[in-house]
Amino acid sequence: MANILQVAYYRGPLVTRARMLESRGHHVTSVLGNDEAFGLDAAVIAAADSIVIGFSAPHAVRAAMIHWFKRLHPNIPVVALRFNSAETFSEADGGIVSDDPEVWLAAVASTLKKSV
Repeated sequence: MANILQVAYYRGPLVTRARMLESRGHHVTSVLGNDEAFGLDAAVIAAADSIVIGFSAPHAVRAAMIHWFKRLHPNIPVVALRFNSAETFSEADGGIVSDDPEVWLAAVASTLKKSV
């Protein structure tokens, strides 16, 4: 289906989200934290159909990651998983407040459809 790049901030959610995305037929590349994301080869990022940013880090850390991706790869949609409904990421193409896999998987799918 799609190539998904995931930035997570704890190993547990990284593995869980990767498995869920893979169960939907997606190819997933996962990195743990901003430093690993900054070290990715540009070709790996460019191959992504969507980028998912996890919610287990402070807002400023995740906002910096979203900004970096959008500055370098503005056409790749970014979905931000959010702590609460008051949290916003103006540069993200989508955002969802939910630990329910069906809800955030649907948000990722919706963003993929918009980018096609």
